[in-house]
Amino acid sequence: MAQILHHKYPKSPLMEILAMDILKKLFAILVIFLSPLTPFADSHKNDCTEDNISALFDLIYGNYLPFEPPLDEEGNISLSPEEVFVMESKHFFNQIKKVEPVKISLATYASLSKEVPKALSNFETRIKIILPDCQIISLYRGAPIEKITTDFKTVQLISKTAIDAKLNSFGFFAANKIRLTPLDFSEVRHMLKNDYSFDPEVLTNLMPKKMVDRYFPGKIIPIANLSEAALLTFISRNGKIENSPKEVFFIKPKSFSGVSENFSALMLDDSGNLETFTALNTDLVVQLFNRYGIKTETISLKEVFTDDTGSCSLDPAGRWYQLIGGRKIRNCPFFSMTRKMLQNRSYLKTVDFVEQNTNFTRLDEIIRKHVLKDSVDG
Repeated sequence: MAQILHHKYPKSPLMEILAMDILKKLFAILVIFLSPLTPFADSHKNDCTEDNISALFDLIYGNYLPFEPPLDEEGNISLSPEEVFVMESKHFFNQIKKVEPVKISLATYASLSKEVPKALSNFETRIKIILPDCQIISLYRGAPIEKITTDFKTVQLISKTAIDAKLNSFGFFAANKIRLTPLDFSEVRHMLKNDYSFDPEVLTNLMPKKMVDRYFPGKIIPIANLSEAALLTFISRNGKIENSPKEVFFIKPKSFSGVSENFSALMLDDSGNLETFTALNTDLVVQLFNRYGIKTETISLKEVFTDDTGSCSLDPAGRWYQLIGGRKIRNCPFFSMTRKMLQNRSYLKTVDFVEQNTNFTRLDEIIRKHVLKDSVDG
């Protein structure tokens, strides 16, 4: 607020005092709200220690000589806005350069900046920002000046804070200046099961524009595809996946008509890990895995056979039905029965095994190797 006045018209010491008085009142109100906000923002991973808010107020409300820009003969500011900014920065820096830096959380900085944009600009040389993972960064003209490495969740928190507080420089920082730490493949599996843990606006901000335009035209990410979009964002940002399998199979019904369970696919990797997914966009995930270097195939079944719970098949209309003891039931618990079929290797008796022999032969090698170790559960 004070800085904006510099570029509109000449400012007297009295105007400087009035502007600072307004800031003091605003900060006094804000401090009431900041205390509960900061621990929430830092709860992601660590309890990051920031300086008491009073240290920030001591810095801001110090007894400083007011800045007055040079004027021409007509009383107008004689320098460009950029030159005024540099002069003003040097003016305050020379007065605060011996002051100990004050560390505040990104949540605190965002709250103050949202209410009073650029309120801290004259003091940012002595302000350090603590990110959600406790890393500390410096600012120049409100923008982070470091490049850091951190985890994918921290990047999302930074982006979310930037969007909510309209801190465009931090939004750019999150999308372009942060290197991601690797994700373990077990975290990828967990990611693909948790659509509701991701914010579509955050993912749109973090995803490279070319990827957004190609996969989500109009920047609209369906809720059901948020986890897939998160994986796309991570990979397209050069994120690395550790302990990834060399081979993965997705197993799904050829038709979902008559399937009585609310799942979409089973995933079996070459270590024998078997996972069930809901509302998974398998086509997109298969594409992402293959492009990353994980050989991935889809097996679509039109028959499920077990020795103890009967069988399921598709009728001519493409609807699943189950046969139990000769009795026909017009639906099929496809995923439960398919898990049993995989564990018992009874897929050897199905027509799918013959028609998709190449994929089933490799899948059978994985099953035979790991079923003895109880890696594939039923």
